[in-house]
Amino acid sequence: GKYDPALFESSIYKWWENEGCFEPDAKRSRVKAEAEDKKPYVLPMPPPNVTGRLHMGHAIFVALQDVLARFHRMRGRPVLWLPGTDHAGIATQLQVEKALIAEGTSR
Repeated sequence: GKYDPALFESSIYKWWENEGCFEPDAKRSRVKAEAEDKKPYVLPMPPPNVTGRLHMGHAIFVALQDVLARFHRMRGRPVLWLPGTDHAGIATQLQVEKALIAEGTSR
């Protein structure tokens, strides 16, 4: 059968929320961190490019984000390095439109 993500995603996402997967620090509650005046530090991590080509820029941004996450965690702040924020909307759109043209269709 065909995989239908809608059948699974809501229950999986709910489990992630219930287990604290989106909390910056699993060992310290947000309330406790804020009471200690330690505001969460959140880094959104872009998904892979639609082109599938990785370059030195990708390595550099991941290394810098890793340094920032570790730096703030060592200073006692709860840190969340969150994957999945799109950073290349125009590049993605270009690749999708090229694929549509290749199929003989358009937006």
